[in-house]
Amino acid sequence: MGFSAETIEKVRRASDLVEVAGAIVQLRRVGTNFRGLSPFKKEKTPSFYVHPDKQFFKCFSSGSGGDVFRFIMMTEGLDFPAAVRRLAERAGVAVEDEAGGGGKGGGDGGSGAERERLRQIHAALALHWRDLLASDPSAEEARTYLKEREIPLEWITRFGLGFAPAAWTATLDWGKKSGYTEEEMIASGVALRAQSGRVYDRFRNRLMFSILDEGGRVIAFSGRVLAGAGPEEPKYVNSPETVIFKKGRVLFGFDRARRAMAEAGRAIVVEGQLDVLRSQAAGFTETVAPLGTGFTEEHAKLIGRFAKEIVICLDADAAGDRAAGRLGGVLVEGGQGWGGLAKAELGVKVVRLPAGDDPDSLIRKGGAEAFRGKLDEAVDFLDFFVDWQTKQEGESPGGRRRAVEAVAKLLGLVGSAVSRAGLVVRAASRLGLGESLVMDEVEKARGQAAKILERSEQRETRETPGIQATKPLEVHPVMRELFLLVLGQPGKFPEVERKVEEVWLKNLGGEELYLKMRGLYRDDGWTGLADLLPHLAAEEQDFVTGLEASMWEKLQEEGWDGALEKLAGRLEGDFLRREAERLSARLRSMGQGDPDAAEVLRQQGELLKRRARLTQGAPKANA
Repeated sequence: MGFSAETIEKVRRASDLVEVAGAIVQLRRVGTNFRGLSPFKKEKTPSFYVHPDKQFFKCFSSGSGGDVFRFIMMTEGLDFPAAVRRLAERAGVAVEDEAGGGGKGGGDGGSGAERERLRQIHAALALHWRDLLASDPSAEEARTYLKEREIPLEWITRFGLGFAPAAWTATLDWGKKSGYTEEEMIASGVALRAQSGRVYDRFRNRLMFSILDEGGRVIAFSGRVLAGAGPEEPKYVNSPETVIFKKGRVLFGFDRARRAMAEAGRAIVVEGQLDVLRSQAAGFTETVAPLGTGFTEEHAKLIGRFAKEIVICLDADAAGDRAAGRLGGVLVEGGQGWGGLAKAELGVKVVRLPAGDDPDSLIRKGGAEAFRGKLDEAVDFLDFFVDWQTKQEGESPGGRRRAVEAVAKLLGLVGSAVSRAGLVVRAASRLGLGESLVMDEVEKARGQAAKILERSEQRETRETPGIQATKPLEVHPVMRELFLLVLGQPGKFPEVERKVEEVWLKNLGGEELYLKMRGLYRDDGWTGLADLLPHLAAEEQDFVTGLEASMWEKLQEEGWDGALEKLAGRLEGDFLRREAERLSARLRSMGQGDPDAAEVLRQQGELLKRRARLTQGAPKANA
């Protein structure tokens, strides 16, 4: 299975590496490039760089480098065809398998046709459920619920609300009439197969919320239970993960919120879908919610692309406090921080709502101003975390010790020593303890974390699919200089060919890569790294991107010509030395009176003359 060069190029040009990598790595601009923590190895000091102009990445901690295709292959464990499909789907580029076959090309990406089919099912079903909610008699109970919750009917269209009928196979029957098979409905997650073999609807008698990706396409659903359901029925049922839906990477409402996040500089994170809709309708468009998985590191990175602050706004009960504690921990462990003090400058605050209220009920009772007032009273996450731990553990000696250890573990995750010291002062004051005592606990926690990291890092790298270190390419030092010249001035490759004879490179480490680059230049006339990388093997990409990333200053035209002249002389001289040694060894192995000895002596003489001319600076034979 494969794709034409034209298709690959089309997908590459539609896939900006800064955006693709930024969805996984929190990048910060450093000069003309972007920098972040390595997605391939655990590290505290950023060593991962993305060069937007030339569309390549380089990770100095792992040595890996390459283009957007290799980035997706490594981070998601995909082979090349699957990476092309994944990027094409992300960019909205239509591609077809061009070398026969079907099915999955790697990882869990599925074929392009399979993914497109699932998107069609979701889009059509969202419209079907919307129409039922708007006017079908079977949805009267759902419309009554909307009225009781003061949800305007225009929200049905505005936010993609719908109604799933109570019958066991109503949605399945609709799917069959619409031309979808049982297997396709099961693959989409809207139908289930029982152990008996019977297929039935996953969502029954529920108010339905459409879950959209960043591009505004329906990829999953969430259903809220309506009155009359049994006590064992869960309040919310979400679609299972499919080839187009990964819960840990999607936030409800994000498609509408991301622009508002960038404008407001913050994201408001709530618990339920109705909280999101009520908040967004009230003007707080930057509001989102996780989908039954809790808040993940991927969620934190997703928000970090658009906002500098996260406001955690959860229900005013013990469960809400526990969720806020877990959420803040994820943000910190994900390389973020709170109060704008950590290097990522992503602040974390917590909103304490009145008892018995959630954002939906608060806005319904007091309007947007009531919610805005609570947002303005948001407390820094560290203050919340210290108070919460103290309340959870109690005032006994053992409880105090456990609370301090929990706070110390949290502070130990902050990479900057200056930021960490300032936070220790605040935490110690809130705990009523001496700063030195808290700092000792923090350093102890950091030491324990370092030992755990050291033990797990090698195993994690070995076991993570797709993130596999490649053996470094063995390149002769003089060949490295040649590659620097070629990459520095790709358009002058013909000049390199005129000055450097192929035979001089024979058996030197890097010879095969040079010949590959030369052949590609002759065929396609590549003019830069972005054109070259798709044709190179993994170890070759690692080597070339390392060279490119190290070239902070490019040679000027005059300096380049002089450097090439000197390098050509070194290559020829080194070749002549190796040839002379080879001929001497051959002479020593010849028997007395060998008829070939005279020819070997003649060749040796010619070599000595060439070396003498080269040493004296005379014009070379190939000049």
